[in-house]
Amino acid sequence: MNIEHLIKKVSKYVTFGQPVSSGSVVSQRLSDPRIPILAYYLINKQQNQEEQHYHEIWLKKDGNFAITESWYRESNVTRKLLKDHLSFEALQKDISAEDAEAIVIRLTEVIKKSEMDDWRPLSSRRG
Repeated sequence: MNIEHLIKKVSKYVTFGQPVSSGSVVSQRLSDPRIPILAYYLINKQQNQEEQHYHEIWLKKDGNFAITESWYRESNVTRKLLKDHLSFEALQKDISAEDAEAIVIRLTEVIKKSEMDDWRPLSSRRG
C-alpha cells in the first residue's frame, strides 16, 4: 500500500486538532495557546533525555506532515512548530528510516483498528 493511499484512508478515521503550544498534558483547556495547524499526533523522537526534549511528528489534515519541538516538564508541555508542509518524501530526509517505517506502521495500525471497530455490530460498540 503506498503512503498517499494510507494517508487518505487514515484521514477518514482520525480526528485532527490543534496541538497545544503550552499547557498541561493532562487537562488541556480550550483557552490554551495552540499551534496553528490541524494535525493528528503520530510519533515522537527523544532529542535529550535530561531536558525531556522531543521532536514530534504529526499528520496534517491536508495530507502533509509537520514536526514540532517539545519540552515536557512534570505534567506540562511547551511545543513549537519546527517544520511544516512536508510531504512524506521531504519528511524522510529529516528522519531516520526506522522512524519513517514507524510512521507507516502507525498509520496501518490506526486503519486496521478503525476498520475492525467499523465492522463490529452496533450493539457491541455501546458502553
